[in-house]
Amino acid sequence: MTETSDGLCSDIQAAIGALVSQQRPGLSHEVVQLDVPIGQMKTLFILWTAGKPQTMGQIAHALGVSLGSVTGLIDGLVQRGLVRREEDPGDRRQKLARLTPTAASRLRRMEHERSLIAERLLRRMPLDDLRALRQGLVALATAAGASLPARSNTRHSPKEL
Repeated sequence: MTETSDGLCSDIQAAIGALVSQQRPGLSHEVVQLDVPIGQMKTLFILWTAGKPQTMGQIAHALGVSLGSVTGLIDGLVQRGLVRREEDPGDRRQKLARLTPTAASRLRRMEHERSLIAERLLRRMPLDDLRALRQGLVALATAAGASLPARSNTRHSPKEL
């Protein structure tokens, strides 16, 4: 029997779903600690990944929602002490949303926890499987049009992985 593209895609999606379900408890603790609705959580992640303050329009575009919706999301995050509004020095008519140090610290902890979970999983895999996974993920990122960081030249022994 030969594999089909549809069958492989279904298998890959099922494996990703199982992986996410298995690892969710480790990440959920930090997410629950933030105690924010999903729209506000998405807004925090947009600000986190941007790495700099964003205009309300930039946030609306990233979320695919109206400016009015973003105003409500930012209001809630400001009330929780996770975001602050500030004037845009380039355009005083615009407001920027910036993560507070508290939010940045919590998101940094979440990112660290996610990284630890991934590292623990990857260290359990044989070297050949790690190479195949790397090849597949690079191909997936390329197909998505993502820019990839420079490849690490570090050599690892199987015990180091």
